[in-house]
Amino acid sequence: MFSMTDVMIDALWILALAGVFATFSYTDWLRSERKERWREQWGLPRFLVPLNLSLTAFCVGVGLSGATAFVPDPWWQAVIWAVLAILFGFQTFTTWRFATAKGWETPIEEKPKVAGADDEKRDADSAETADLG
Repeated sequence: MFSMTDVMIDALWILALAGVFATFSYTDWLRSERKERWREQWGLPRFLVPLNLSLTAFCVGVGLSGATAFVPDPWWQAVIWAVLAILFGFQTFTTWRFATAKGWETPIEEKPKVAGADDEKRDADSAETADLG
């Protein structure tokens, strides 16, 4: 028979998985409204915070479900789920701190600008127009 504790623990990881799907769904909708690419979304805190929070809850739920089962999972599986939960929790916290300081639309990592890339393009464009004239 199932206890209420088992149901609550299983509900935790199921709702967390729903949170992952909801994060992707909302980001896809917002991306299509703004005519942006997925690549631009991966580094934004408005995507990373709910995703990492959901993954933290998922790891906690699956870890607790295995540890409290009628026949518990091996100890090393519980350790792996705990380590993953801690890592995702840390990532959630650091991304949230970044977002509150710099904004939810600010990318975590800026793309490095290649020196001279614009100059080379400008030179190529001017060479093409010189050939036409």
